[in-house]
Amino acid sequence: MRTTWVGLMLLAMGAAAAAQDSAPSSFNLLDGERVPAILAEDPQGDPSRQAQGQGKDKDQSGDKSTSREYQEVIIRSGRLQEEALIGPYKQSEWTTHRRFSTTRVYVQQPPGAVEFEHWIEIRVPKAGGKAQEVRMREEFEFGLGNRLQLDLYMLTEWTEDRQAQSNGQFEWRGWSAEVRWALADWNVIPGNPTLYFEYIFRNGEDNFIEPKLLFGGEFCSGLHWGVNFVYEQDLSESHFRDVEIKITGGLSYTLIDSKLSIGPAFEATYESEKTGPGIPAERSREFHFGPSIQFRPIPRAHINIEPLWGLTGESKRLKMFIIFGWDF
Repeated sequence: MRTTWVGLMLLAMGAAAAAQDSAPSSFNLLDGERVPAILAEDPQGDPSRQAQGQGKDKDQSGDKSTSREYQEVIIRSGRLQEEALIGPYKQSEWTTHRRFSTTRVYVQQPPGAVEFEHWIEIRVPKAGGKAQEVRMREEFEFGLGNRLQLDLYMLTEWTEDRQAQSNGQFEWRGWSAEVRWALADWNVIPGNPTLYFEYIFRNGEDNFIEPKLLFGGEFCSGLHWGVNFVYEQDLSESHFRDVEIKITGGLSYTLIDSKLSIGPAFEATYESEKTGPGIPAERSREFHFGPSIQFRPIPRAHINIEPLWGLTGESKRLKMFIIFGWDF
């Protein structure tokens, strides 16, 4: 009897091994190697299947909400994971995190997604220039669908007090609302043009408007770019009106996929400031240049650091941007 049981166990083990050997395999587009199909079906092994599987479970539960966790993921052979196409606009994943501090690219939020960002902008003037400033912004970004995004900002500012022996003055500057609209899905139109309009409500001062035209994309795998054309003016009477025309740009090279990128960034500004009727406007031309760095410690968070040094006589000595972002 014992011999019979031993024989049956050996036969069962042989059949299991044969079934495992005959299991189909799937092709991993990231590294070009074949992996067992059971791994391809495992949500931990394939992010695209994980997203699809979770989305299916979400639909079955009756919840129609959409968020990053339930977006379809398309991984292209020979591309980085951060260049996987996600969401209804089939945009590269890196565009959903602000790549450059001074240059915006496409829309960051897919439908139903929300992100929070905390901005710190440090402005250090040259000798004899305006007082040093630290501008802060608290921002919430909302994906509205149809390639639309709404951003709401609360604006505060610390200004150096050169006259009094104090630590400076901290005040609330106001708040602003911004809308972006991408003209088409990602890479349908070269440069991915996106329209941007921001209305700035200033505390105790004239309000501002700021329209922009956004461009951005990929030169090749790992090399990303963005360029913005900016016009800003206050809504005061024409003889007191401030006007600012600006071009910003950035180039980013991925050092560690989905973790670390670095590249050059610039900001070229022409500003005209009127102080009264019949008085010639004060004009300035500034050019700032420096590195743009993004670090993503975890998938939901990003930290941007962009120190830009002034290269012309009218430029500030330094404009430093520090941004912390979190996806909900």
